[in-house]
Amino acid sequence: MRQIQCPQEHLRAKGAFFLYLSYRKVVIFAVLIGLALTAGGGIYWYQQVIYTASLDTRPLNVGIVGEINSLQPAHLGSPEERLIASTLYEGLVYYDEEAGSIKPRLARSWKYSADNKTLTIELKKAKFSNGQPVTAEKVKMAWEKSFSTTKEWANISLFLPIEGSQARLEGRTPDIAGVEAVDSDTLRIRLEKPNSAFLHMLTNPIFWIYDDHEDLNPPPGTGPFVLQDGNEPNSFVMTRNEDYHGSLPRLSAVQFTLYKEPYQAFGDFQLNKLDFINQVPLAEINNIKENPEYKDKLIDRYLWITYSFGFNMNREPFAGNYLLRRALNYAVDRDSIIETVLADSYRTAKGVIPMGLPGYNKQLRGYTYDPEKAKELLAEAGYPEGEGLKPLVLAYNRDEGHRAVAEAVAAQFNKLGIEVQLQDMEWDYYKKQLNELNLLVFRVGWHADYPDADSFLYEMYHSSKVRISNFSGYNNPQVDKVLDAARAETKSNEERLKLLQRAEEIIVDDAPMLWLFQKKATALTGKHVRHLQMDGMGLIDWHKVELLKPSADGEGGSSTEEQV
Repeated sequence: MRQIQCPQEHLRAKGAFFLYLSYRKVVIFAVLIGLALTAGGGIYWYQQVIYTASLDTRPLNVGIVGEINSLQPAHLGSPEERLIASTLYEGLVYYDEEAGSIKPRLARSWKYSADNKTLTIELKKAKFSNGQPVTAEKVKMAWEKSFSTTKEWANISLFLPIEGSQARLEGRTPDIAGVEAVDSDTLRIRLEKPNSAFLHMLTNPIFWIYDDHEDLNPPPGTGPFVLQDGNEPNSFVMTRNEDYHGSLPRLSAVQFTLYKEPYQAFGDFQLNKLDFINQVPLAEINNIKENPEYKDKLIDRYLWITYSFGFNMNREPFAGNYLLRRALNYAVDRDSIIETVLADSYRTAKGVIPMGLPGYNKQLRGYTYDPEKAKELLAEAGYPEGEGLKPLVLAYNRDEGHRAVAEAVAAQFNKLGIEVQLQDMEWDYYKKQLNELNLLVFRVGWHADYPDADSFLYEMYHSSKVRISNFSGYNNPQVDKVLDAARAETKSNEERLKLLQRAEEIIVDDAPMLWLFQKKATALTGKHVRHLQMDGMGLIDWHKVELLKPSADGEGGSSTEEQV
């Protein structure tokens, strides 16, 4: 470096000038810091600057494997539809899985009456995406519309604890009498009887809020994102709702692209066209786990979704023969089917309640693979080595995965001398036969309607749910009594869960179903995505997700927490 010779006086003057500038900079910086601190926190201001600079403004590109028929809350029939619609809509409350409790969303607070039959909810100040305010009357209108237009009996049944729902269903009243808009900010709900599971029910999409005043499809919601006009047939673009009532999401937009099968989505993910896919091809799961590129990017958690075969409790040979039903439960090697057919995307199920769901009983023995025990029980049931037992017709909705599982189960029944005939059906026809109790042995996939064991136990095994969500026709007065007692237990959640676990023990011993598996999430996130997690319901908290700008070396930047 070339050095410049300067007179001593010039150096002194120059030094004084630099000293003056430095002093000015210090003073100005100190003033800025002081102003920031006075305004409410200089550290937070600094964090926000760094945070904003690290985020990418492009849409989060999401690949969804599955068919989307509707985004209206009343018509959501699949986990994929729920996932997309959750960007647009929200309910009065939500379930915080980490805290294990119900938290407010559009509700500001709530309170039960002394007899636990009346729930009063105070609403937050919020707006729909069309700018209209959320009021108690709007909530009532949305619920009325959802109740009157949904085609799913499982959804309708969630309203039935509310006073007047049955009368409204039968057309005897113009509205649900038990839902009352006291004033613009106060909603009052009267229940037929105390129901400790009702707040959990309110998390279901059937209770999500929208503005029914405008005849739009889908209608305006209050969610963190807004659906843009002019979307392609297989694509939806959601942009950030700048008028959102809570903290704004960290994403500027989300673009959903639909795929018919997992390999198409996975191929685009590998080409960096997608930041997230909701389903990984089963054959690729083990490869992904061994690939360092995808380390910590595979969402590998159990969902509150179960896979079972049901027995028709009103038809021979299952009516009154619990020994046969138990024999079939012991006859199936679930681990083998998971390994050979399902590529480790499921875990074995011991009973009714999936692992992780509030009320899950880790002490439950359930059923394990025990062919000798199965043979003994089969003989006690009156069918030694399968003799005298007519072929079991096993029905499932038409799908290659369902067929593979049915074939595997049938092969294991065959080892006991039991003949099985497989019958596949189109989905709509299958549902009709299922609801009318026309099937002998049948596939049942159950997704928790709300985050509580009551969703599996009461909805699937209480006698009042026969032909609604109780597909076996199961009717056990003892189980009904315990489940009713659990809903009536409003003082102690610990005691309530003990009652639910007792009900499960009775049901498992009675064996109205062949419980097989609990589903795993097999989703995959890109390297620039942070804080994208699925809860047990298969939903994402869109408020937390970050999309970071790629750095010069192609790697992701750092999130707010990592930088500050």
